[in-house]
Amino acid sequence: MDRPLFIKWQDKNNTGIALVDEQHRGIVSIINSFYSLMEKGTGDRMLYSCISDTMKNYSRIHFITEERYLQAMGYPNFEEHKEMHRNLALEIECIEHIAIQENNAKPLLDFLKKWWLEHINKQDMQYARYLHESGKIRGFF
Repeated sequence: MDRPLFIKWQDKNNTGIALVDEQHRGIVSIINSFYSLMEKGTGDRMLYSCISDTMKNYSRIHFITEERYLQAMGYPNFEEHKEMHRNLALEIECIEHIAIQENNAKPLLDFLKKWWLEHINKQDMQYARYLHESGKIRGFF
């Protein structure tokens, strides 16, 4: 029997920027995969590291993508958005370390779910609105 997804992608999560939306869905997919493996009891210390490394590497690619576009388009809150990315990476490292030590990924999964949905639906929607309203998005994405 299939288990429900930990995070269900919804239309409201779309920024309207195809590449960004695809990367966001990829990150959500990694989180859902991690959750599924944990629910099946196959999440050991190596799994934490493998999935977490995948999450961190893919997030890094996504952050670089966003930051390059936002800087090139003169997004006025670029530095603030970049700092949020940096803080997320540091928080993930800290929570991941605790999860591995305690052999309990639940806090890491809960953090990732809350942070990603909040980040996508609040901070990313701010720049998406700016890019769409300013017309700067055309020709860039």
